[in-house]
Amino acid sequence: MTEYEYIYHDEPITAEELAMMNDEDIAKEVSFCTCCSPFDIANTVLKAKKKSKPFHGYNPNKHSRKGGLNAKGRAAAKRKSGANLKPPVTTKPSKLKPGGKKAKRRKSFCARMSGVKGPTSKGGKMTPKGAALKRWNC
Repeated sequence: MTEYEYIYHDEPITAEELAMMNDEDIAKEVSFCTCCSPFDIANTVLKAKKKSKPFHGYNPNKHSRKGGLNAKGRAAAKRKSGANLKPPVTTKPSKLKPGGKKAKRRKSFCARMSGVKGPTSKGGKMTPKGAALKRWNC
């Protein structure tokens, strides 16, 4: 965990915490020293957001930041093993038609993935399993 000396707060802020904050929160919560220019501060925030990974094992070329594979990752899996992977059902369960195709697919995925051994978060970060379960609203 990286801490920046010129960002002051009640407690030191790590790059991961900084990356998870939106711009309004950063403006409200963080006060900066006077020796840094606004450009340096903005540059630091951007670097922290780029460096932070949403979950362990994240690869931007094949994973979605929210969890699971993106379109590129699904295409790569199809080339490699012939798998025909569909995008996740990210619709809220309350909005899905009960007994509908998407609802059944979501329920099946949640049942299978929830049964997989292993933690959903590790060291304060989501694991790939946890990120996928969250994205599918399990």
